[in-house]
Amino acid sequence: MTPQPQARCWADIDLATLERNLRRIKAGLPAEHQYVAVVKADAYGHGIQPVVSRLMQCGAAIFAVANVGEGAEIREIGSGWPIIVLSPVLPGEEESLLDYNLIATLSTLEEAERFNRFSRRADTILPVHIKIDTGMGRAGVWHETASELLNAAGAMDALRIEGLYTHFADAPQDAEFTEMQRRLFLESTAGFRERHDGKPLLIHADSSSSLASLGG
Repeated sequence: MTPQPQARCWADIDLATLERNLRRIKAGLPAEHQYVAVVKADAYGHGIQPVVSRLMQCGAAIFAVANVGEGAEIREIGSGWPIIVLSPVLPGEEESLLDYNLIATLSTLEEAERFNRFSRRADTILPVHIKIDTGMGRAGVWHETASELLNAAGAMDALRIEGLYTHFADAPQDAEFTEMQRRLFLESTAGFRERHDGKPLLIHADSSSSLASLGG
């Protein structure tokens, strides 16, 4: 007799509870704020297709993923939502940004120049977000030099900066450090935001834990 593999643990995903949670979060946000649903890694193992489909139905305005492959999966589920790729887009993946209407994240001048060259060849304008590292130490341009990248990328003719963001490193445990990150983010982007006044620009920094602990 050959033993059959059998899962000893599983997750029951209650989509109605997911919807209720999102509606509660949105009810506590100012009307002009949009909810960005981060659904990387198969919606954190919860199943990207059912989770994203439900979030699309109940008010998620934007989706964010780790890479272009995940972005393509979401685009096949629905066509009307912006999708931000949070991790670096690798050389050779630029075409997928156009194929699936994805928004790339920039962290370096080299990335900006590469995307600008690609966009010129494709005769298009590529939407991008710029990530500011305020203490997470992962991806993103360091906040002290962020203005240089913002100025350079903002002057490129085939790029359109549509958003700025950072990542809170330890929001649940260290409110003081999180507030410092928020301050550094706002200070390092102040000049660009002032020059961008009146144009659409998405500013996003909250995580689930910081939304709960700091109130958004």
